[in-house]
Amino acid sequence: MRNLASILSIVMWLTAGNARGDSPPLPVSPVPPFLKVTVPQGPLHLGSVLGGGAFYAGAQVDVHVVANCPYQVQASFRELKHGSSDQPVAPKHLLVAINGKRAAVGEKVAITQTREPTPVNGVDVPVQLQLGVDNLMNYRAGRYHGTLVITAMALP
Repeated sequence: MRNLASILSIVMWLTAGNARGDSPPLPVSPVPPFLKVTVPQGPLHLGSVLGGGAFYAGAQVDVHVVANCPYQVQASFRELKHGSSDQPVAPKHLLVAINGKRAAVGEKVAITQTREPTPVNGVDVPVQLQLGVDNLMNYRAGRYHGTLVITAMALP
């Protein structure tokens, strides 16, 4: 019984010594910020047009975000070009809206911003692109392509 009391007093002394700061603290290595964004591969089809006048269409893509830090996601739409000739549609004839916010061609629109990390499995962030082309008669018939740019950044 005396031995047990001696062992307990030694354990208590060691615990109390660490609590007072007699021993140096263990080094803690900080976890660097981590941000991963995944978008579906392949084209985003906006539809077909028959005839002249104006064309309006839209499509949605879900951006998957995994982050251990605050982050922001932005989207922008680059120029629209004819598929074979690369002739661009003039920006003055393009109407772009991202998640319902009108934007100039190339202008970034904030999609989401958070001060919290995502859950471990991440979150899906919907991005809706609405595109309109005015004065279609000024442009060649055929397929057109453009680029929806997703920008994500870790915040301090």
